[in-house]
Amino acid sequence: MIDLHMHTTASDGELDPAELVGLVYAAGIRTFSVTDHDTMAGVVEAAQAAAEYGMTFLPGIEITAVKNRCDVHMLGYFLEPNPPGLGDFLESQRADRLRRAREISDRLSSLGIPVDVEDTIAVAEESGKSIGRPMLAQALVDAGHVSTVGEAFDRWLGDDGEAYVPRTGVVPVDVVRLVSRAGGVAALAHPGLLRKDDLVPELVEAGLGAIEVYHNDHDLGDEVHYLRLAERHGLDVCGGSDFHSNRNHRARRLGKIGLPRDRFTSLLERVLLARTAAYKGIGSSLREQ
Repeated sequence: MIDLHMHTTASDGELDPAELVGLVYAAGIRTFSVTDHDTMAGVVEAAQAAAEYGMTFLPGIEITAVKNRCDVHMLGYFLEPNPPGLGDFLESQRADRLRRAREISDRLSSLGIPVDVEDTIAVAEESGKSIGRPMLAQALVDAGHVSTVGEAFDRWLGDDGEAYVPRTGVVPVDVVRLVSRAGGVAALAHPGLLRKDDLVPELVEAGLGAIEVYHNDHDLGDEVHYLRLAERHGLDVCGGSDFHSNRNHRARRLGKIGLPRDRFTSLLERVLLARTAAYKGIGSSLREQ
């Protein structure tokens, strides 16, 4: 089984990278990727744990872009745990996440729902982890304001909630170009949740390499639709569980949903070509200096 979409405590997952790798191995998965939100802080530890189990590991990330006030998640796959040229961009992404977290906290306080997020923010700043709304939801649970993370989203943090703060950020085509320049392959994540197929042509023009066809929240109709869309544009496909925790509904299909081997081989070949092209570009730039 091949699973190319999972999260750890480096972003909004509940297992640290080593714990996740152990669970992944027990689920029968032998090839996988860690794709935390706007950070690759967990990639090195995951790679080391994967090597101990004799597993194949593909470094990854899930970058949040914004288009017309709508979040668009873009996956990036690389061969190195620290791709060149991503550091400053990811730092700016994390800074925006911290700004947003503080604004949400302020809105909650104005609603008479005080919650201290500074400890959570401090940990994120020190470790390079990405803070997000799930962490704020957990802080609300810990403070006794709600019983569950889901309730926190339903009442305050969801897109229609009173404490919701819109995200700011780069547009999807810029993420595609950035990932390509760093020697990776960009993929449109869970398009069945986004339902904005009209984005695909401009992403393809920018260098999009794949579409996530296989996902926990895609049904068979979605898989057929997005497989055809990928083929129409000459794209590879990817897929995974989008695992976050054992309590999440997606945990039930860990080891049961993923990418067919032949599809992974094709995607990996594209990643190899992307890295070669990027390094040639770096070499040319150095020679011109």
